[in-house]
Amino acid sequence: MRALTLMVGVLSSSENHESPGVEKKPNWLLLKESAEELYRAGKIYFTRKELVDKAREKDPSRSEMSLDFEIDLVTVNSSSKDRYKDPEKLFLYRVDRGRYTLYSPEEHGELEKYIGIKKVSPARKHLIEEVVSELEKMGYDASENRYAKPLQPDIVAEKGDEVVGVWVIDPGTPLSDQYKMLAYAIGSSLLNREYSEYIVVVPGELLKRVTKDLIDTLDRFKIRFATVREERRYTLQL
Repeated sequence: MRALTLMVGVLSSSENHESPGVEKKPNWLLLKESAEELYRAGKIYFTRKELVDKAREKDPSRSEMSLDFEIDLVTVNSSSKDRYKDPEKLFLYRVDRGRYTLYSPEEHGELEKYIGIKKVSPARKHLIEEVVSELEKMGYDASENRYAKPLQPDIVAEKGDEVVGVWVIDPGTPLSDQYKMLAYAIGSSLLNREYSEYIVVVPGELLKRVTKDLIDTLDRFKIRFATVREERRYTLQL
């Protein structure tokens, strides 16, 4: 009991000496704010050192090395294998060696050009529109999540306090790719529990390969499957 009391006392003492303040921003966000400040101040092009110095001016506790490393991760045309995939975290464009500016899709090209995002196939685009339409008929306020971040579904549907995440497996891709999309949708749904439930819209042929045991297991996590029947157009079957 003495040891326990002593440990609690040490923790309390440590807490009392902590300086109050908000949670530290991640390096990428600090760099983003710093780059935007430089840009607004008329510094359209800036060096790595200028960006790091501005970031450390805002938060002197950050190390120069960690900030310099982060620059490669937030640069759309960086060759770093660790470069971010999240569009929100990709905001720099390297003009030439050591010189950068804010990334602009209009000036530098769409993001998919740099990070390999596949264009939406016509079949998937059409299917998403059909699913949104069907959900709206069911009373949901549904919309496509056009700039989905990791673990976020393709469509968000709301009705009262209910928020449903909907994944759409592209019927226009080979079956092997559909398996990968299905695995990602299921994994993301299990990890991201901010939605009331999930619906995974899958082509009929793919659904035939999903075992009943898996369907029953996922149902306990409020992850359900819906299929589409392809006739003249896609029809959602919940």
